[in-house]
Amino acid sequence: MKRSYLMLATGLLVVAGCEKSEAPSGQDSGSSSAAPAATLPAGLFLATQPDGATTVEDARASAKTGDPVTIRGRIGGSKSPFVEGRAVFTLMGSGLKACSDDPEDKCPTPWDYCCDNASDIAKHSATIQVVDTAGAPIRTGLRGTNGVRELSEVVVVGRVTHAEEKAFVVAASGVFIAKP
Repeated sequence: MKRSYLMLATGLLVVAGCEKSEAPSGQDSGSSSAAPAATLPAGLFLATQPDGATTVEDARASAKTGDPVTIRGRIGGSKSPFVEGRAVFTLMGSGLKACSDDPEDKCPTPWDYCCDNASDIAKHSATIQVVDTAGAPIRTGLRGTNGVRELSEVVVVGRVTHAEEKAFVVAASGVFIAKP
């Protein structure tokens, strides 16, 4: 079962190029297949910004599986950085700039970082999961919850559940929305 979640996390690193399409809108329904939607833990969304946040890149370079981390970044890295029906998203470090950071770029999905190649995106990203007591991602979507959306700047407090070159996964216990 643990392997399937790693595959899910690694799958978030797949990057699609810029396409002419509408930006997603609304919140995930939170349901998938026959499984009922779950609720997010009380206190997940933090009212005050945690101290000592580091970049995604610094966390990837030094944190090991089991380490506590506080990391800051922006939600993005693919056309769909949120996993539908799961409390999972991709967090991008400050080492890469979103397409929207270039005023000349008119990409309709600037959060996909299509201006960068897939290997660079992978090196600057972390998969963030809100998990249940068994360590499985909670069955509810996060997009739209408390204003969270693509390119939201957030600070995540959690514990590293997987740290290797190709995948860096954090089980979040707290999320502060710095800029929705």
